[in-house]
Amino acid sequence: MRRGVLAFLGPAGRGAPVAAAADAHGLRAVALEPDLLIFAGDRIAAASLPDGTHVLGDMFSRSGATCSTPGDGWGDFLAFSRDGSGQHVARAPLTGMPLYWTRHESGNVCGSDLELLARFLSNRDVDWEFIAQSLVHINLRTDRTGIASLNELLAGTRLDFDGRDIAVRSLWSPWDHVAKSDTRGVSDLAPELERRIIKSVGQWSASRESILLELSGGLDSSIVAAALSASGADFSAITFVTPGADGDERHYALQVAEHLGIELAELLHDETGIDLVALPRRPLPRPGAYSALGGIDRAFADNVPDRGISVFGGIGGDNIFEFDGTVAPILDAFGTFGVGSRSFGVLRDIARAGGATIWEAARLAWRAKRAGPRLAWRRDADYLNPAALPDRAFPHPWDDGADAVSQAKRNHVHSLRRIVDFLDRPGRWHGRDVVTPLLSQPVVEFCLTIPSWTWFTGGRDRAVARAAFSSHLPADIVWRRGKGRLESLCGAAYLAQREALRELLLGGRLAEQGLLDRPRIEAYLGRDLVEGDFDYFRLIEIGDVERWVRAAEAGFAPSFDQR
Repeated sequence: MRRGVLAFLGPAGRGAPVAAAADAHGLRAVALEPDLLIFAGDRIAAASLPDGTHVLGDMFSRSGATCSTPGDGWGDFLAFSRDGSGQHVARAPLTGMPLYWTRHESGNVCGSDLELLARFLSNRDVDWEFIAQSLVHINLRTDRTGIASLNELLAGTRLDFDGRDIAVRSLWSPWDHVAKSDTRGVSDLAPELERRIIKSVGQWSASRESILLELSGGLDSSIVAAALSASGADFSAITFVTPGADGDERHYALQVAEHLGIELAELLHDETGIDLVALPRRPLPRPGAYSALGGIDRAFADNVPDRGISVFGGIGGDNIFEFDGTVAPILDAFGTFGVGSRSFGVLRDIARAGGATIWEAARLAWRAKRAGPRLAWRRDADYLNPAALPDRAFPHPWDDGADAVSQAKRNHVHSLRRIVDFLDRPGRWHGRDVVTPLLSQPVVEFCLTIPSWTWFTGGRDRAVARAAFSSHLPADIVWRRGKGRLESLCGAAYLAQREALRELLLGGRLAEQGLLDRPRIEAYLGRDLVEGDFDYFRLIEIGDVERWVRAAEAGFAPSFDQR
């Protein structure tokens, strides 16, 4: 496993089984200390800091000086250390390499993949409380997983082990940066955002020999293309093309490629590559891969067999550039400036950005004001049995401090949390070096300081990002409003596999556990699709959870220990 990580934190002499597992998976020894063993694949960079900390992955300096401690850097690293209080492992904020842990032999085993950790799990049972949570609280990623004895070390947190007890503490919070509100206008903010993105992309790309960009032609991936070009990186690009017009953005991607002078490959895929009911073969710690992306995943695997290529993308742009489709920024502005020309200007901009009239936007804002703030994670109980659902969401480190900020900024951070949950889901990325430069810590921290309404200046969403790269990209790209969609593709797959999906849902484990609204699901499956009806996405989403549960209870195929 060339990108795998396995470690043991615990008493001397108890780590031999971990060393044996590392050897079986082809991992090299990075550190062999009495109470700390670290192993990693040959495609994982390893280094030691002056304070003795062992670092796996990329650590970039924030100041330009050599990093002396993990706090001096950012990137996708894991930092292992030991001192008089015990052993510690920290995961970088936002883009930190994945790491899971479980108790074993009076210590802790940490690993990047479930197949590395499977033999050390004391309980492989499905955690049904977690499953109920994952159904109703979509994309709510906490330290809990779908396996009873397995936890995730979240990005921006540190695990401390004193030889007996485990404690996990948060090292990074978005609210610290939200509090540093930068009230300058777009003309002042845009150059700083441009600088941070180009510098971050340059740091990511400098150590990578071969780079392939997933270029949709949308604003976000186009910004990454422009930043790669501006930083002098040597790269090519691919774009995914569907038979339906709603998912065919190749004319936008071609404009970007021609403007920047880069090679662009077009990957065709259709609904025949989407299997909505097949069980996942790769062991995952929680329901992950989206079956609706199966066509893209298959096209990518068939056309990009070289797993040594680093894959870049524009994932996270909507989230960090506060692409908020609610009226919360209006309330934010009135709460800051009171009733006056500044607030009414924001009202006008939000209305224009959403394609609404000022009166429609004002009415929605008034309703939102009367409804009060929404602190909890959004629930979606559609097609579920309300009596079997949890009353509240699992806790997350970023819950602390959320009640002290506006609804718009809570929306901003919730959006950031949702995209962080997506990063390990696409099957095409498994085992590859995937870089999401728009989620770079220096970029995200700056974006969090920008007031919610500023992003809609002039009546366009993501206004600061558009201004930042207006000189780098064609005008059609900078100012486009629409986005590519997959409705026609997924709708065709749903209709072709509806009967198989019926068996998956109504004859499955979720139904047996009483988690589903069976009559409603059966009624929907029995009627024809109509224009504007996209509820089949919700059924596919529920089906993805069912697929994972069945695979997990079967031990996946092949089983954990035989992989």
